[in-house]
Amino acid sequence: MKVLILGDSCGALEGARELAKAGWTVGIGSDSRYGWATASRWASCWHYIPAPLGNSLEFVQEVNRAAEKFGYELVFGAGDAEVLALSANRDSLIPHHPYTAHPYVLGVFDKLRLAELTTEAGLRAPATYPLNEASLSEIDFPAILKSRLHWNPDTKNKKTRVRTKIVVNRDDAMRQAQIMRSVGAEPLIQEMIPGHVHTFVAITNKTGKIISQHMQRTTHEYNSESGISARAVSVPIPEDFALTVQRLLSNTNWFGLASIQFIQPDIGEPALIDFNGRIYGSLVFANACGMRAMDNWARMAIGSETIPSSEILGLRYQALEGDLRRAKKLRGARRVLEIGSCLVEAGRSVHPILSWSDPMPTLHYLRRLGLRLFGKGIPTYEK
Repeated sequence: MKVLILGDSCGALEGARELAKAGWTVGIGSDSRYGWATASRWASCWHYIPAPLGNSLEFVQEVNRAAEKFGYELVFGAGDAEVLALSANRDSLIPHHPYTAHPYVLGVFDKLRLAELTTEAGLRAPATYPLNEASLSEIDFPAILKSRLHWNPDTKNKKTRVRTKIVVNRDDAMRQAQIMRSVGAEPLIQEMIPGHVHTFVAITNKTGKIISQHMQRTTHEYNSESGISARAVSVPIPEDFALTVQRLLSNTNWFGLASIQFIQPDIGEPALIDFNGRIYGSLVFANACGMRAMDNWARMAIGSETIPSSEILGLRYQALEGDLRRAKKLRGARRVLEIGSCLVEAGRSVHPILSWSDPMPTLHYLRRLGLRLFGKGIPTYEK
């Protein structure tokens, strides 16, 4: 069986590695040949697939051309833009895009609708509003400014993802919102809840029932305003919490992989802040804990039996670049100690790119890491 993964991120790399090791033939489709997944020994070939910006006709045509020529039966997206464009155009695709119905897909990717779905399922959601004069008077600062969607047919943003920002006052919010609107994004303003990030990962069957799950707690955050983990540890899942998340997944008929981020405040219930219905960046950690996420999703998509999963607690995860960037911002002796701590942690953690058995992405990554930390100009990978 042949699978095409669109996008070339850490998630795409892990998806290719996992699926190929399980016996699938995996191709990578992206607009650049020089990325993590295309360098992997587990990727059988690369195809030029343009990013789905604006009119997605060319995007769909190139996906179908690759599927026709190479026989791909399933297609997955590694980014919001790819998933949403595939879902919106699924009736025109040759390979099967294994997701729930498009209105449900759109619902969980739409940050405003997600807040409604979250409260309907009995979970807490941060107060979230379209940015306007009324919402600016309602919200307390600092607050979170984020794009309602990372893809729509009018998108002009060439990176296909609009960065989330922390805004400290009304003027800051208006300035950042203007930047978002200039690339076709609709800005939302969201209550900022202090606390620790927990990520609940699930694989669900076609009725939305969870068949395997994993939870990780972020111990150190990446130098980012999006809650990306620089370090994390796998933790037990409270039974009542899993049942509540199950209601959300059942209500949306979710099928496949879901990475759901929560903020756990010091006092009160956890608040759902994001739903990643794509091959997300730290997927390697869930798989290292025994999840077999992409393999089981692909198996369910073609009607095959799934492979039993397990859950290893106490395993560590590190995004080395994010950890070093965090340490680099410190000063004096603390900076030196934290950089040393990062290097010690590297030897005992699971990493999104580094792998002894797949050296080319590792070498490619270390070169780019040096340029990003000590040189100029190369953008960081997405979460």
